[in-house]
Amino acid sequence: MGNRQGMAGSWAAIRSVLPHSVAGLQTETPDNPDNVEWLTFHWNLAVGKDLAEISRVDGFSGHTLRVSVQGKEWMAPFKALRHKIIAEMKRQTGMSSFQRIVFKQETGTPPLRAKGPALAAPVRAAAMERKREPGRKDDVEGNLEMIKDQELKEILTRLSGKIAGVVLLLAASLFISNCSTIREGESSAPSTIDLSSSYAIRELRSPAVGDRSGARDPRSYYHYLIALKAERDYLFEEATDNYRQAVAYDPKAEGLREKLATHLLREGRIDELTTVCEKGLEFFPNNLELNMTLADVLAARGEYVRAHRHYEKVTEIDPGGSRAFLLRGTLFVEQGEYQEARKMFEQVVLVEPSNPLGHHYMGREDLRIGYLEEAEREFRKSVSLKPNFVEGREHLAWVLEKLGKNDEAIKEYNLLLKLQPGNRRIREHLEKIRQWGFSKGSPEATNEGIPRDLLDHPNVHLEIASIYYEQAMYLKSLEEFRLLLVRKESQEPHVLMARIYEILGRLDKAIAEFETLRKMTPESIEIITYMARLYSLNDDTESAIPLIQEAISIEPGNDSLYHSLALAHMTLESYDSAIEAMRQAITLNANKDSYYFELGALLERAGEYDGAIENMQRTLELNPMHSNAHNFLGYMYAQEGRYLDKALDHLKKALAIQPRNGYFLDSLGWIYFKKGDSKKALSEIQKAMVYTPPDPVLYDHLGDILFSLENYSEASGAWRMSLSLTRVKKDDLDGEMPDPQTLQGKIDRVEKILQKGL
Repeated sequence: MGNRQGMAGSWAAIRSVLPHSVAGLQTETPDNPDNVEWLTFHWNLAVGKDLAEISRVDGFSGHTLRVSVQGKEWMAPFKALRHKIIAEMKRQTGMSSFQRIVFKQETGTPPLRAKGPALAAPVRAAAMERKREPGRKDDVEGNLEMIKDQELKEILTRLSGKIAGVVLLLAASLFISNCSTIREGESSAPSTIDLSSSYAIRELRSPAVGDRSGARDPRSYYHYLIALKAERDYLFEEATDNYRQAVAYDPKAEGLREKLATHLLREGRIDELTTVCEKGLEFFPNNLELNMTLADVLAARGEYVRAHRHYEKVTEIDPGGSRAFLLRGTLFVEQGEYQEARKMFEQVVLVEPSNPLGHHYMGREDLRIGYLEEAEREFRKSVSLKPNFVEGREHLAWVLEKLGKNDEAIKEYNLLLKLQPGNRRIREHLEKIRQWGFSKGSPEATNEGIPRDLLDHPNVHLEIASIYYEQAMYLKSLEEFRLLLVRKESQEPHVLMARIYEILGRLDKAIAEFETLRKMTPESIEIITYMARLYSLNDDTESAIPLIQEAISIEPGNDSLYHSLALAHMTLESYDSAIEAMRQAITLNANKDSYYFELGALLERAGEYDGAIENMQRTLELNPMHSNAHNFLGYMYAQEGRYLDKALDHLKKALAIQPRNGYFLDSLGWIYFKKGDSKKALSEIQKAMVYTPPDPVLYDHLGDILFSLENYSEASGAWRMSLSLTRVKKDDLDGEMPDPQTLQGKIDRVEKILQKGL
């Protein structure tokens, strides 16, 4: 099976070229209108009213639900929610075989209408069953039971003691009808829903109902719940919007203001953040988070006096916290007030002895006044607490060098090169030491001889962000990078922020960060190619291709760029363009075996079999251990029914390298079948099934072999499975796929034979 798994295993696309076969499972659930109605009912319950209106269940086969979606703009949100929908559908239906959803885009403007019963019908029926009195305990619990998100259910339960029964019931019912259909990347429903005329709000405002001082505006809680859900899914814009509205409805909720400030910082909305913090401190002057955030922003803007005032307030509120002391100390350093800075850093190591930055900055102050032994001690503590702390090790190496501890200094410089192999400055310094020896220096030397790179420390927010990043505290790291950018625009924060967004699944925001980087350095090959990669990851290969072409225009002799272009064209099934680009890559680098293999696979796809074989042979000339090339050649020979002994030899070599490769075993079985040895073929196919997920080609081969052995009933079952998997994999671009009509013809043929036997 040379043009399936063997090829995919070597094609390293920008994102994922020739994706691996997706396992399919046979199902006994019939694909008929009644089944579609039943599935539609559960689909509507799972996705909610809004998403149900622009989607339609088309059918179920294998283990896959087929759904049509109205409009291109809805494809990405549905794909993002795929796993959550599958989990909810499995829970509702009890179908353990339900594993996959395939979305198909519908064109045109009329909205899709579900084929099954409307979602509202069972809700109305349940309402008619029993008239409830608002505020009853069983009524509230009943509504809570309808909420599937356990975290939100617990929040509503906790709120029940603070809100009147009517308000809680409203919040719960509103969440059921609207929160379940949050759309990724869009404003949430609360932005447009007007609750001002609702029964709960009228009751809350009514002077006739007595004292309501303990009740809170339910709209605030509504937006709070939506914001929590958006925050959990990293929908930063939606979370910020809903926290803003929650604060507007409940301005005296301290926790909501903290949340809003945090999300404005993550979004980089610094002007609004400053206003929110200042306004919040009018209500809550002793709020730790608001004081800290405002101090950070003011410091980044160079408003030192106000920043010191708020940092000092933080240390009064929380004298056991180290962050305010650290940040305030760095402010004093910038102002040239080194004695005051030292006092702050002493407080850092006093309240948090395990803080590597505290010891590092203490060491810097010791170094500044010429206390080299004390500086060495602090730097050693710093790197013992954070072994990959490059800046700390560089300071330590320099101090050891000045103290005459040459062997230890060289050891530190070598460690630095392991941490940063591309650090040219350290490498050149180490080479200079090896060639000319250490420079003469007095242990009592002052800071006059300290390199500028050590005196000009990087922004402390970058160091804090790096620590958070290493600890996988990505959102905290993102906040520090935002503060870093308030002071000065630079490339490094944007690169790391893009990486964070990529990790969190927000490829759109990662691309936006690289768009900013591209404006800063428009001819950077690294930035352009990484952007192309992000577009490909985001299922937008069409946008990646112009970027790769732009990179080629900047660096036309780069064979890897042509290789990337070929893979991008191949993803879009533009095989002629892919072949042309791959040939150009080979022209620039004629000694790379993988290029010939991939060109051979493309030529086979285009029907140029002689060219495909020629390139596979060239692959093996360069790399005789290329198992996929051996498999490809063997399978192609078998398909053509020629050179079967040579084909057998290639497969044995492939399996000697990868003995448990199921696709190689299938190819071997197919060769035996072509040689007329169906029993051996069956044995190899059965082995292949142990090592591979269900594959339509493999089951097609199994059916042919069983048919040749006159095992007609099992042959029919194998072909039926192949047909089912073909439907599942119809959008799969990876290699060959049996023709459904041919499979159906085989099934009909064997059915006639079985009927005659009866």
